[in-house]
Amino acid sequence: MFSRRYLAFNKHVVFWLVSILVSWIYLDPFYILLASPLILVDLWLALCLCLMFRVPVKRENKEVPNGWLSETLLVDSYPVRWYSKSMDLDKPMAILVHGWNSTAINMIGRSKLYEDAGYNVILFEMRAHGGNQPVDHWAAMHICHDLETVLTLFNKRGWLSNGFIMHGHSLGGFVAQRVLRPGMETSTHGRGVILESPVTSYEYINNRSCEYLRIPKFLHKLMIHRLLNYYNELNSIQYSIQSVEDLSVPNWGLPSCPTLLIQAKNDSTLGEKHAKLLIDVHNSRKSIFEYHIVEALKHANEANNTGRDQLIREWMNEQSLFFA
Repeated sequence: MFSRRYLAFNKHVVFWLVSILVSWIYLDPFYILLASPLILVDLWLALCLCLMFRVPVKRENKEVPNGWLSETLLVDSYPVRWYSKSMDLDKPMAILVHGWNSTAINMIGRSKLYEDAGYNVILFEMRAHGGNQPVDHWAAMHICHDLETVLTLFNKRGWLSNGFIMHGHSLGGFVAQRVLRPGMETSTHGRGVILESPVTSYEYINNRSCEYLRIPKFLHKLMIHRLLNYYNELNSIQYSIQSVEDLSVPNWGLPSCPTLLIQAKNDSTLGEKHAKLLIDVHNSRKSIFEYHIVEALKHANEANNTGRDQLIREWMNEQSLFFA
């Protein structure tokens, strides 16, 4: 296991091997036997820590659909990709961001809604997704930095001059909330954000990962703090995160533009905690926020959903976001 992802496990293995060797030479070998349960637990937790830094499933590159163009921008030497059609500079823009292990092309079913409403549409693709170049280590902050850089490019091209809205699905919703946070120059052009069954807290993701790995509940807090420390060790300072609280809304990001939450009622992937957190945060603030819990909506494989699209149309009409 020589990937940077497994650096923590490798360090712990080396530490215990040296400790066992020293104990064998200079101390009673009985101490090794006494320490063996501690060694095994520590190595197990170190391995779990590394496994929690998942990388997307490698997929084949899909053919670019008719009418769509693929473009890339090098961000920190990585070719970040998006799909678009011909741009009309008199129109606003809709940017769609897919979820974990999905692809930009899977958002095409949602894109027609925004095209019909008078928008140029961008389908943003996360690094290492959709047949993109694989990575050794993956983090949501990398994607946020990628999209923020792409938005800066769009702004220089004049593509954001008429404003833009963003539709983020699942992890894409987590990314959307971050890049639209107040204080970002491009966020001043944001007119609205649609969050479809979004991630709102990485701590909740950590706890779910701990459950999958059979880590006892009383260790979940310990693991998120170890995870944060390990994350900062693996990443450069521009991606650093100072506290666990910064991994959840509102600290992670809370757009000041009108926000619509469309939440699958029976969300087998994320559960209801993420939606409840977002609702509670917005209810405690004077924000323009609306939400719908939709029974006839699943978390995934919903490229086309009439009920969801109708709720979005009604909200866009209320917010004067039609330009067709």
